[in-house]
Amino acid sequence: MQEILINYFVLYGYFAIFAMVLLQELGMPGLPNELVLFYFGYLSRQAELSFTLVIALVVVADMLGSVILYLLFYHGRVWLMRIKPKWVKVPVKKVNSIKQKIASHNGKHIFIAKLTPFVRSYIPVVAGLLQVEPVLYGRIIILTAIIWSGGWVTAGWLLHG
Repeated sequence: MQEILINYFVLYGYFAIFAMVLLQELGMPGLPNELVLFYFGYLSRQAELSFTLVIALVVVADMLGSVILYLLFYHGRVWLMRIKPKWVKVPVKKVNSIKQKIASHNGKHIFIAKLTPFVRSYIPVVAGLLQVEPVLYGRIIILTAIIWSGGWVTAGWLLHG
């Protein structure tokens, strides 16, 4: 089984790695993100793949997936609110309170949540719906993609045994 996976990623190479991480960031269910990133680090040491290029690809795919989801919900918020069922009540005061808290803490809550397993995949949706400042969100996504994706790939590379 391991040989089949290695051959697949060597054959389809960097495109397959990029596509898999991008699809995961867009919410496609599959293997846990940590496991996949860890495996890509392992694979970059095992196979003929550049560790630096694998890191760059997973970080860019992570950022791109997060930005796409964020923009969909940032720009689609009005439409979503218009089509929501009448029985769904949006607590406007609570939403405004959360937005103020995020702004006053300069995105610290988003940063921490984006580095939390399972929670991290919902953050682009929440940030988009809450209309988090795009520049602030962009800075957070760059940092968390480097830390999260780069960190897991590096761990897989280092722990290759």
